[in-house]
Amino acid sequence: MSEKDKPAGMEFQAQFNILPRRMSMVPGFRPPEVAKENRVRQPQVCSREDENEYRSAGVLLQALAAEARGWAQQLPANFRPAIVAILHGGVQVQVRTLSQVSFDGIRIEGTMGADIPCSMLAHQDTIQLVCYAVELGTENDKEEEFKRNPIGFIWADHNEEI
Repeated sequence: MSEKDKPAGMEFQAQFNILPRRMSMVPGFRPPEVAKENRVRQPQVCSREDENEYRSAGVLLQALAAEARGWAQQLPANFRPAIVAILHGGVQVQVRTLSQVSFDGIRIEGTMGADIPCSMLAHQDTIQLVCYAVELGTENDKEEEFKRNPIGFIWADHNEEI
């Protein structure tokens, strides 16, 4: 390659080639011995099955249900937890139910926009789930609101509403 053909980046990199490439000795410092007892112990490795289970959509939904339960206990009486799912492309769905439909797939049922009912199947990596608080109206409206907008989780062995 001729001097004319060299990109500008190569000239910039050449400026740093004059720097020393070996470790400088520091007076009074001696690195620790690399003996077996001085090495950091590696943690126990989980099985492939445990690792895969941790990555499943079911684990994500269990964590979200625990978060919504925690919110429900801490919120004042005139508030309730709610979840919005933000999907790839910015589509927002007010969640009514969530369920695992495959290893990493989630079915979201709810409403989008001006109360348009919808049911979506999505990969768990394309969803952001936000738990937030919704203020309820008068005492009469509270029961109606809970009946109308629970957050449902569908598990293989049971269903749960929060």
